[in-house]
Amino acid sequence: MNLINEKIIERLSADTKELFDFYDRKGLFKTKKQKSEDISGLLENAMSDLIEGAVAPKIDSEPDIRINGEPFEIKTSSGHCWFSGTFSKREGYFIFVNWELDEDNNPSFFMAGKPLKKDDWTPSKSDSYYATTYDKKILYENYLKDKVDIFVGRLEAYMRGKQRCIKIHTGGSI
Repeated sequence: MNLINEKIIERLSADTKELFDFYDRKGLFKTKKQKSEDISGLLENAMSDLIEGAVAPKIDSEPDIRINGEPFEIKTSSGHCWFSGTFSKREGYFIFVNWELDEDNNPSFFMAGKPLKKDDWTPSKSDSYYATTYDKKILYENYLKDKVDIFVGRLEAYMRGKQRCIKIHTGGSI
């Protein structure tokens, strides 16, 4: 499935830089979580504008994107795993976005997609924290089984002593 193309990446990159430059000019501090939410919204906008039949409902109880009626969820993080809440634990195709910014707010992205079921998410081990997670190690394991679509960027496994680690590389060609 080729949901993410060069035009979408170019639009998302330009919109992300424009928005974060605006925040800087206005002296507005945004957390990484808030920036991830903004990037997710900008990706929804780019997809709904550039993919025929795509609609971004912008309602929490709805999927992030519908393409010709088919639901897609977007999960965005600058860290090592993606979080889901009550509504995002629905089954369907998930687009995983990881982002980095350079000192001039130029973004680079890793994007991959995979169909998930509710039990694919790892439940929280805390009584006070509800979110479930899907981490890069699980994504990499599924990538090795040819069950992940990589749109941009790459995953790399390496050994640190006896432990296998996974690095997410942003950028690169589509």
